[in-house]
Amino acid sequence: MKAAELLAIDVGSELRTLCEAQLRGTWQVPAELVRLALRGGASEISAERRRRGFALRWVGAPVTPEFLRHLQAALDENLNAEERHRAIVALEAGKAQALLWAAGLPGAVLRVHSTNGRQKLRFDHRDGSRPKLSSAGAAGDSDRVELRWSCAGLDRGRAADWLRFATRFAPSPVEIDGRPAPQGFPGGLFHLRLERPVPCRLGLTRSGEDPLLWLLRDGVVSARATVPGYPSFQAAVELGGVVPPDASAADMRRAVNPYLEGLIDRAVRMMVQVADRLPALAEADRQRLGTLLLQAAHRGLREEEVRRLPLISPAGTEGRLLSLLELSELVGRRGSTFLAVDPKDDPGDFLFDPETTFRVSNEERNLLSALLGVRFRSPARRRLGALRRSVVRLRSAVATAVRRSRGLVGSRPLPEDALSSEERRLLAAIRIAAPNERVHLCAGGGAVRRSRRGLIVPREHPAVAAGASAVAGDLTWLYPVLLTLWPDEAPPSEVREQWRRRILER
Repeated sequence: MKAAELLAIDVGSELRTLCEAQLRGTWQVPAELVRLALRGGASEISAERRRRGFALRWVGAPVTPEFLRHLQAALDENLNAEERHRAIVALEAGKAQALLWAAGLPGAVLRVHSTNGRQKLRFDHRDGSRPKLSSAGAAGDSDRVELRWSCAGLDRGRAADWLRFATRFAPSPVEIDGRPAPQGFPGGLFHLRLERPVPCRLGLTRSGEDPLLWLLRDGVVSARATVPGYPSFQAAVELGGVVPPDASAADMRRAVNPYLEGLIDRAVRMMVQVADRLPALAEADRQRLGTLLLQAAHRGLREEEVRRLPLISPAGTEGRLLSLLELSELVGRRGSTFLAVDPKDDPGDFLFDPETTFRVSNEERNLLSALLGVRFRSPARRRLGALRRSVVRLRSAVATAVRRSRGLVGSRPLPEDALSSEERRLLAAIRIAAPNERVHLCAGGGAVRRSRRGLIVPREHPAVAAGASAVAGDLTWLYPVLLTLWPDEAPPSEVREQWRRRILER
């Protein structure tokens, strides 16, 4: 293309096209502005929703006078196309596209106050007007930025949700609407930091089937990727030094490929290193980590190391775990068929030989069969155990029926000092998510009911014990717990949306 043809380009259209091509939506802009701050080394960042947009503040990382002058030129329709185009190129070269995106969207209003230790600058722009750049008085003692931004059609809720999601691995604290943004891996068990071959955080979590990669650029999530077929782990991988500033999600996934083998090996080595903590873990966490290690061995990853680790829990011995090597020796002495009870069952309900019965899940049984050629079958149940359970259930049902006939179930809230720590945490979480509800726990079982005191929840309600445990590990489980405990018809959609937003804000 000749220079004359290039200069004939409508730079205003070029700018709008640039915003549309490099953004998935206007809801991304607050996170991109936070990325700009983090790239410059900001130490504290806050973002608040305002009437039509957001107000952002950060300490350090001032927006330079050069960037503001380039932004003014790029937006000034009175300048010729060549000057405006050069300004856009300069902002892109300086990795300051976020300023272009914020100011170039339809209906955009952008105000920036930037103090750089020597001077204080003010930039003002409204779509359709000429941008203004001026000195705003003497500089303060520290570098800081205050920025106000809005645009047409902005979904502030979605923008705030994305900001919380995208900044969970930010190197500096981020506050959103007055609350700290969530940090780290959801439901994390263990984690560590690496600097080579790329900066990375590795984590083992309580859920997930496949490895999940959070792909970061300058500390902000840009994409995610899964790696099927390997033991589950999560990794937050910083690719800012590998990909260009305008890299797409597909570019990010391609860029992480050369590092996958090393990340998988390091994650499995982490599993091996923390295996000595297995006896001290809760049963669900022990089973999770043990299953991950068996999956690694089945895949041929550090198999010899895994075979020496104590992983298998005998049904009749508390705290003692067997390694795959010990189980292989037992096969030589006792044959290849063993008894197995599910970890959720009470071993006392079964008849078994303590030496050849193990507490293993179905997945663990399949992996052990593949690794050692062993087979498992369920032991016989004790008749007395079944009879005892029937008697207990009958007594409980009769007692509940009697209490209901007297109108006592759920009628008297328990005092706070009578609740367990998990019950108190669950109640506190429910009250934050549903502040308009007065929620109390009462003794006994039965259904949730409303009374003049508020919402009365029996502490033996199935959702209380299960919900308290789940919410303690991952607050997002609070939403289904609330739906389960709701005593009326399904709550209105606006109520459910309020719950969801308050939970996300935590």
